[in-house]
Amino acid sequence: MAKIFQGLLVIAAILLSPLLCVADDAPTHQAETQASVLLTPVRCVALHQGQVCYQSVQISWSSAQVGNYCLYVDDQPEPLHCWQAQAQGNYAYEFASAQSQVLQLKNAQQQLLAQATMEVAWVYKSNTRRKTHWRLF
Repeated sequence: MAKIFQGLLVIAAILLSPLLCVADDAPTHQAETQASVLLTPVRCVALHQGQVCYQSVQISWSSAQVGNYCLYVDDQPEPLHCWQAQAQGNYAYEFASAQSQVLQLKNAQQQLLAQATMEVAWVYKSNTRRKTHWRLF
C-alpha cells in the first residue's frame, strides 16, 4: 500500500510540475525599462582556433521607452554608437576578434539594459602538440 501511495505522489508531482513552473515565468519588475539586443548573425567561424574572425554583424535593439542609449563592446569605455531620443535602433558592426564579445546596450546613466554575445567558433581546434613528420631523405 505504501509503495502505491509513493508511486501516486511521484506521478502527481510529475503532472503538476509544469503548473508549478508557470509562477516562475511570471514577469518581475527588476528594471523600469525592458530592452533587447539582437545580433545577426550570432556566430563568427574562423578556420583555426586562435585566428581572428571577421564578420559583418547587424545589431538591432529596442526599448520600451524612448531615451538616450549607447552600444558598448565588453565594457569598453567608449561606445560603438549612441542614439538620442530613440526607442529602437540599428547598427552595422564589423566584428574582428579571436574571442567572443559581449555587446551591451546602456542608458544615459550607464545602466546595463540588455546584452548579446557574438560567439567565435572554429573549424579546426588548435593542436598544442605539433606533429613530427619524419623524413628519411
